[in-house]
Amino acid sequence: MITNRIKKKIFVLGLGISGMSIALYLNKISKKIYCWDDNLKTRTKAKKSGLILTSPKKINFNEFCYLVVSPGINHQIKEPHPAIRLARKCKVKITTDLEFLEFFKKKTLIGVTGTNGKSTTTKFIEHSVSFKSSPKAFACGNIGIPFANLNLKDNSKKILVVESSSFQLDKIDKLKFDIAILLNISKDHLDWHKSMQSYIDAKLNIFRNQDENCFAVICVDDKYCKKIAKSFKKKFKSKLVTISTKQKIHDGIYVKKQKDGILINNNLSSQKIKVFSENMKFTPAEHNFQNLLATYATHFLLEKKPDNFIKSIRTMENLEHRIEFVGSLKNISFYNDSKATNIDSAITAINSLKNIFWILGGREKKGGLKGIEDKLKKIIKAYTFGESKLNFRKFLNTESIECKDFKNLKQALEAATKDAKKLKKNVNILFSPACSSFDQFKNYEERGLFFKKLVSEKMKNEK
Repeated sequence: MITNRIKKKIFVLGLGISGMSIALYLNKISKKIYCWDDNLKTRTKAKKSGLILTSPKKINFNEFCYLVVSPGINHQIKEPHPAIRLARKCKVKITTDLEFLEFFKKKTLIGVTGTNGKSTTTKFIEHSVSFKSSPKAFACGNIGIPFANLNLKDNSKKILVVESSSFQLDKIDKLKFDIAILLNISKDHLDWHKSMQSYIDAKLNIFRNQDENCFAVICVDDKYCKKIAKSFKKKFKSKLVTISTKQKIHDGIYVKKQKDGILINNNLSSQKIKVFSENMKFTPAEHNFQNLLATYATHFLLEKKPDNFIKSIRTMENLEHRIEFVGSLKNISFYNDSKATNIDSAITAINSLKNIFWILGGREKKGGLKGIEDKLKKIIKAYTFGESKLNFRKFLNTESIECKDFKNLKQALEAATKDAKKLKKNVNILFSPACSSFDQFKNYEERGLFFKKLVSEKMKNEK
């Protein structure tokens, strides 16, 4: 029984979506759950839900086994939250809600991580593995559905596909994934992790507790992942499966691009899967081929029928805010890529389109636009907004890109649309910010929805 595994008290710090979800879940099976959030309104709401609210300063952490913190709470900084300092002093393990997936031993756990593509791959796997097959797969984790909100009974067979961020993986203890997937690594969240090596180490925790019966899937298309795969067997126990969209792999799985689609070559089983472009509802670009390849590898390792994988592709779609086609107006096509919160994500979008009017900006991340220099040939004009507008405009001007800066997204879109109408050829207005949203929006979802609303109003008014 799960209750037998909770020997001591558990303290939940931060009652956002995931924190509230795990607190309510644990509270149903144990009376040893205590919670806290620094926000008074959140505490009031939690108390009405039957949770025990106690200031961390008023408890004895020697009585606790875990401090469960919201993924975004940084426990590595010099002056962390008082609860973290007290927990450390008493040698209490600091973790996140994902750790409690370990309670569900009979479930198949698939972990998906990477700098980019986690959400899409997680949804692709959920869709493909569940297609005309059982047991069904359920997406959860960082994708927005806390696993504690799912209907999980100990005796029911389920496959859980868990999108796992570096913030979450940085804090896992005993959690073990049956299949762990690393898609890619590029510079991101360095303000949180402080160094590239710390960021990589957090990602590698996805493999840490795996044994000889588990599988590790690594895409070797970038230098970091290639290096990790090369030394993998020296550090980890699981069986390594390498995949690639860029090179032939004699002992792994790779994609070969063809005029009418792609060919997936599985050299682990001599299996070949042809995917025709006409059957792809998602954007047929390299980043989605990487997502699809990881999905196929999972399908193969779960010993699912290849025919079901092929048929499932016909109904796979891009996720919202990921190079999402919003609509057309005369010679203009609008794309919402608000999820592009770093330069590597923006590069992926740029590589997927041509004749681009690029709208970007927000709160600049460390490194800014460095790395974009040789990817600018597809950019006709650029439009910057937000905190980064001046830095980005100056950078792009030095790279010979015509660029204007604006106070906000609405003004940038107005200007881009006006300029695009003047051209006699088809133009793609790409909103791919390469920044976090926190200067003007609550999150990338709110930012993307606002962009889509602006486009919708424009299309309606200019019919």
